[in-house]
Amino acid sequence: MQLVTFVTLLLVPTVQHGVLSSVTDLVKNKCTDLIKEGGRIACNLTGQGDYTGMSIINCWVSCNDDFSTFFLPHKECQRILEVKSWAAFQEIVGSLPPYGFEDCSEEDQDRLQRWVNSWSDHREKAKKTLCLNGRNLL
Repeated sequence: MQLVTFVTLLLVPTVQHGVLSSVTDLVKNKCTDLIKEGGRIACNLTGQGDYTGMSIINCWVSCNDDFSTFFLPHKECQRILEVKSWAAFQEIVGSLPPYGFEDCSEEDQDRLQRWVNSWSDHREKAKKTLCLNGRNLL
């Protein structure tokens, strides 16, 4: 009983925020590298510190000073198969189908690269706007 209480107290706060440790630290592939890269840009650009993780449940990036959220491309947080296929997949493989970012197909990589590029564009526009003609507008 004490073990159940201890585990519950440990997990509830993180699960409430949709983050169970940093998923991108558990799964290592090109897609999680892109999620970290885009997350760092978004977090730093908005003054929220560094990227800390992602929420699969909410499909967003978390930062150190979390006062705003940055959504990931939704497909990356969906399982690669339709729900009707999950039972068969689970019977054969022994687990649920992977999420898009875990499967990390070429299509997933392209989608995430566009997301990172979009954040990079925002960063460049912010630099140009805030440092107009060499003057710092801050």
